[in-house]
Amino acid sequence: MLRKKTLEILTLREGSWAIESAADDLEIAQKAALQFLGKPGVMGVRVLKESVGDIGNPAPGDILFEKLRSTGGADRIAVGEPSSLAPVCEDIEDLFHGGGRTTVNRLFRAYLDKNTVTATEVMHNAREMKRIMDFESMLPSAISKVAQMQSRSEDSPTMGERQNTLFGFADRLNKRAKQAESLDLPSLANVEINEAIHQINKKSNGEAPGYLFRVAASRELINVRNWWGKFAMSVDWAGACKSDPALANLDWFISDALSNASVLQDLLGDQDSLADALISLIEIADGVRSIDTEKAQDATSTEATAAKINGLFKASKLPESKLAVMERVCRQLQGSGALTKDGAEEPKVFREMLLRLIPGTELTGGPEMAEAITHRQSHIINKGGEGGLKAATASVLPALRDPGRKAGYLLSLIESDLGKDLLKDEIEQHLNGLFMTPESVHQIVRTGAPNKKMEKITSIFYRIQKSNLPDSRKAQLTQHLDELLASYVVDGKILDRLDDPNKPLHIRAFMLVSMCQPEMLPDGKASKLAREIIVKHLRRPNFETELVAQVPDEAKKEKILRDFHVQLHRSGFFN
Repeated sequence: MLRKKTLEILTLREGSWAIESAADDLEIAQKAALQFLGKPGVMGVRVLKESVGDIGNPAPGDILFEKLRSTGGADRIAVGEPSSLAPVCEDIEDLFHGGGRTTVNRLFRAYLDKNTVTATEVMHNAREMKRIMDFESMLPSAISKVAQMQSRSEDSPTMGERQNTLFGFADRLNKRAKQAESLDLPSLANVEINEAIHQINKKSNGEAPGYLFRVAASRELINVRNWWGKFAMSVDWAGACKSDPALANLDWFISDALSNASVLQDLLGDQDSLADALISLIEIADGVRSIDTEKAQDATSTEATAAKINGLFKASKLPESKLAVMERVCRQLQGSGALTKDGAEEPKVFREMLLRLIPGTELTGGPEMAEAITHRQSHIINKGGEGGLKAATASVLPALRDPGRKAGYLLSLIESDLGKDLLKDEIEQHLNGLFMTPESVHQIVRTGAPNKKMEKITSIFYRIQKSNLPDSRKAQLTQHLDELLASYVVDGKILDRLDDPNKPLHIRAFMLVSMCQPEMLPDGKASKLAREIIVKHLRRPNFETELVAQVPDEAKKEKILRDFHVQLHRSGFFN
């Protein structure tokens, strides 16, 4: 019986070749070799026929596959670094949107920029997918970086297991793109976007229509070899698109284009300072950027495209594109570049930016922006290292003034890498000082009408509830806030003033129910006090008759009763 031939997989380390593994099949051997190429210190891989001679000097015919790492140089395209917040994708679908695609963009940014192609195009076009898989050792290096990061915790898969999964994703993406190559899909350049979507939906034949739509879009965009052209074409499609699922897919293409610096530069135009540029980027993401309407009349102008995306952002149609813009703001803010030409103006300008970045309990840009704010503040106060970052955190808080904004900053920061590690204890101390130490609502919110103070504390209560703090810590903070609200209601005799018998019953009833609205008081001790009074009224035998007894107009009586039931329902009385 003939013995089955074995293929030897070799790695090149420090100038020497060594047998690393073996396989019976060439395709399996090539995949294994590429995985080895992604490991630190491996500068090349080979697949050889079963060797009987010197593996360091094989005959040319014995080398079945070989790939060497680039040794560097000015033109070398490096693999980027994945964010520690990168999600652990469980399926190839996870790579197409959200954090999965953001990670792909980060890893292959240099390659994508140089080749004028987007991540979404690559994942839906077999030719581009093959190019990136064959380019030096970039794919295995990228997979190695992600696998290493995602295998650090004890309950995570091993690095090898994660590498196998990610290489499997790449193979499945490639296979799916190859299968889509032969499909007869409408040309988005020649068929109106909504008609094209209709035709694609009819031709899905077992494949997801969204995937086929992205394949069709990629076919057009892959031939546009300038970034602004890709961006403008995608925005034109999005502006005309009437299908929400297709628009969500177009958001991915637009987001990819906005990850390229030149597109943002074209959108921004000339800026006097980094601060002006960052503020303009925030305005773009919010859809409130001022556009020259006269220039926008020219459909081919930059202003026309800017006006279209302005409207899409304002209507909240492009959530992932907004994240891409804010990610750029985050990276620039975290850097050491001066915000203004006049260094003395830097603190003032930064405070103005904080108003836009932290308008309330939510921080625009999330944990990464909170980290960027902290780093920027450390530059401003000119303190480095761990002590500088702690001092920066402490000095950001007074600049925010409002307790809701302070909560938004701290609770976002504690979700960042910096907050989870270096600043964790510092942040916990600040949270205690802001929300555990105070013995009254007045000590947290010093100015404003009673209803505004209660609304502010309630907004902080909800922000804590939705944070990533441990449940026990959330309970500790929210229970204390609820007790402060209850004391505030009782000590201030707020309910007594609202339920004044000298006022018409319908006015008293609406004011009491307003106290149980979710934005006024959270479900807890304070709202329970108001609910008890309302329930007492509702149990009166002729309550509804008495409620509108002092209203002479019959139509108005009916409206008051309807509105009152709506408010009761909104306050949870019918749940």
